Order: sequence, then structure tokens, then C-alpha cells
Amino acid sequence: MLAVTLALCAPGHGHAGELLHDGTPAAEQEALSFLKSLPREWSGSSKRDCKTYEDKNIDRLVGAFAVASAGLLRAFVEVHGQVTITSAYRSSDEQACVCEGEKGPCAGRPHIVKRKKGRRIVKHSSSQHQHGIALDVRAGTGSDAEFACMHEFAQLNPQFGVRFPLGQRDRPHMEPAAMSAQKVRIALLGALHVHITPCSKLKTMLTDTPVD
Repeated sequence: MLAVTLALCAPGHGHAGELLHDGTPAAEQEALSFLKSLPREWSGSSKRDCKTYEDKNIDRLVGAFAVASAGLLRAFVEVHGQVTITSAYRSSDEQACVCEGEKGPCAGRPHIVKRKKGRRIVKHSSSQHQHGIALDVRAGTGSDAEFACMHEFAQLNPQFGVRFPLGQRDRPHMEPAAMSAQKVRIALLGALHVHITPCSKLKTMLTDTPVD
């Protein structure tokens, strides 16, 4: 399997501990800016477009997760090609909107739980999107091979601290993985050389855009 080394440079090369005028760590702001620079659109999986991919949703991601996810997606784009963000943070109303038309279980949708003696109660759950620690990301055109490549890429490069925990049940869904303090410190650096292992399933993403 081929392995490469990339120089992943944040736009401003800000120091990990540097703060902006509003008190936001520079690395977090640079990560948010990168995420906003990626293509974003509705996935089409819900009844209507709930617009959970807009700037307002990107801005409400937890800072450490924004940095980690931006690091992985930047590396993936450099090595394999296009990704599209289809959902980020969701309010409770936005989560309810997303669940409309979804087939099967959907976090945030009320469901009935059977308790002892046959008693039934309505239970409300929440999605990781509502906590600001989840992104939905489509690899390339969204083919099986492209999603498989993106999942493998995250597994082969755990230094970024993100994962796709639901696998085939929810292929775009990305969450933070457990990270050591050292890995968090490395992820927050504005510029670094990172050893990257490409996925073996597909070299480049498919695209609907003709190549010049």
C-alpha cells in the first residue's frame, strides 16, 4: 500500500495557542474557514431541504471537532479529490426536520419503549449533530466505492481523530474518535508534515464535472 507525506498548511499558519480578537483560537477559525470552503448542499435524503449545511451550522461545531474534521477532509481532498458537506450542527427543530421522510431510525425522532409490566413510554433521543460533534460528508459523487474509500482513509489515518462509526447504516456520518492529548496538540498545529496512508479501494473520486 502506498504511503505519502503531505504538508497540510492552514491558511494563516496560526500558532495552536494563538487567539483572535474575539477570543476564538486561530486554529479553530482556520478550520471553520476551510470547512466553509468545501462544496455544500442538501443530501436529498429527507422530505425537504433543512439547510443544515450553511455557515450558521458550521459555526456551531465544537472547536476541537472542527479542527479534527478539517484536518482529515483537507488530507482526503489533497490525496483523493472532492468531498461535499451535507449537514453539520443541527438545532432540535432542524433535527426534527431532517427526520421527516427518513426511512428507519432517526436520532431525535420520538419512539416508544416498552418497560416492565408492559408499560410503554415515549422516549426522546438526540443526535450528535445537536451536540456539534458530527458532520455528514459525501465522498465524490456518493458511489459505494467512494464512500468505502473515505471510510478506509479515516481508519488508516487515525492521527486525525475522526471516524465513521455507523458504517453502511449511515455512510456520510462522521464523528470524533478518542484522541490522546498528544494527538490533539498535533491536530491543532497550523502547519505540519503528516504521514498519510491513501485508501486502497479507489485512487481518485468520481466527478460530474468534465475534465478540461
